[in-house]
Amino acid sequence: MPDGTRPRALSTAELVARKPGPEEFARLPRAPVHAVFSNVRGLANVGLAFRVCDNLRVERLWLCGITGYPLREDDPRPPEIAERCDREIRRTAVMAVPFVPWSYEPDAVEVVKRLKEEGYRVVAVEQAEGSIPLFSADLRGRLCLVFGHERLGVEAEILKLADAVVELPVWGMANSINVAMALAIVGFEAARQNAGWGIPPL
Repeated sequence: MPDGTRPRALSTAELVARKPGPEEFARLPRAPVHAVFSNVRGLANVGLAFRVCDNLRVERLWLCGITGYPLREDDPRPPEIAERCDREIRRTAVMAVPFVPWSYEPDAVEVVKRLKEEGYRVVAVEQAEGSIPLFSADLRGRLCLVFGHERLGVEAEILKLADAVVELPVWGMANSINVAMALAIVGFEAARQNAGWGIPPL
């Protein structure tokens, strides 16, 4: 550091003190990004998605198909399933669930079509023929980022709707990277390319 002092990690109390209250936070602007999780099996992945979406302050997280979702009023699922999903998601989301606008929809294709009609660029994150390497991809503007099943990937109909298919580089022996981590990597690269959409960090 310029004055010769050593950097010091901020305490939890210091970090909490600089956050706004929940009501003020709800009025803050959001990044023009929608994240769509289509048929994501892992509840821990869903919880981490909430945490990432809170950090990026996205407009909405869409949980579709077989993707689990937190407990909601008039929940149609059997109580033991709804409660287990809620518990497991909140475990990795920590405290982010109340601060992320989210919806459950059975069909991700319909969500993506609707967002495309509203002017969002659809970017599927997938290893596919003709995909664009992440660091060559244009992620500027209003985005709909789509992530698919951990093994089967993003469904073909969504790939056809996509304005771009972006692939993360893999330098190791594993075939791919965890879906929630992929959301974080692509989301922060989009934030970098858009200068944080002009939203100052908290």
